[in-house]
Amino acid sequence: MQLAVTGANGFVGRHVVTRAVRSGWTVTGVVRSEAAAGIVSAAGGRPAELTAPDVDALSRAFEGARAVVHLAQIGAERDGQTYDEVNVGLTERVLAACRRSGVPRLVFFSGLGVAHYGMKRRCTNPYFLSKLTAETGLFRSGIEGVVFRPSYVVGPGDAFLPAVLGAMAAGEVERPGDGSYRMQPIAVADAAALVLAAAAHPGHPFPTVFDLVGPEPLSYARLVERVAQAARVGGTPVAYEVREIALAEAERQARAGGYQGMLPDELDCLLCDEVGDPSPLVTLLGRPLTPLAEALASAVRAA
Repeated sequence: MQLAVTGANGFVGRHVVTRAVRSGWTVTGVVRSEAAAGIVSAAGGRPAELTAPDVDALSRAFEGARAVVHLAQIGAERDGQTYDEVNVGLTERVLAACRRSGVPRLVFFSGLGVAHYGMKRRCTNPYFLSKLTAETGLFRSGIEGVVFRPSYVVGPGDAFLPAVLGAMAAGEVERPGDGSYRMQPIAVADAAALVLAAAAHPGHPFPTVFDLVGPEPLSYARLVERVAQAARVGGTPVAYEVREIALAEAERQARAGGYQGMLPDELDCLLCDEVGDPSPLVTLLGRPLTPLAEALASAVRAA
């Protein structure tokens, strides 16, 4: 039971490595720095530090793997990185390496909203196009592919929830627009378990594309309230005001360098109002998904 994970030092990647090792997998974590290699080692995996992840290097790292979990991607073009190089080009090299090393299956993280590219404005941007292009490359490759399109993945180590809690502690949460756009958070423990189920599933599972969503869709405004509720239940007093900023102003700031750290495509992902059907995930996992209250409580305790 060998598994290779790209982006293994990231938020979801760390949880995948930890859960896989505990489940008896031998895990190779493909990373690009010594610090990232240390994170993989701490999670119980075997790091493969590839400063230049070309097909030859990736093939060696994938040798003997039953599946590759491809998590390495970018959500915005920063620091000279481009979607063409990372989201598309790296995926092409990963697929070529799978063919060369005989890996039969690739588990790929895409984005919730890809299916509405060209149909909804906030799903029609360079980020979603790069994910759509990468998915198409996987479908055409001949490799068995399982695609997860995540909404917000919540749990210990995620970046979103600590930022919201910090704003609450400062007394004010700034919200783009009226907050009516929906999200469907899924617990990171469920996301990791689903990845392993897809990697280990005998034969080629159907469907092969899953919306990686939790059991409860809710508006962004309501999600902020639920975060505050989870903090209070955990014993943290929370008192804050919500200040609404016009969507046009949030978009202007995103274009000018970042709205609350988000560039335009990242802001689109927040505002795109995408939800999905969790029932195929329940079938794949063989159990109900973690309730949102439990997922938020776990993340708040770790924040």
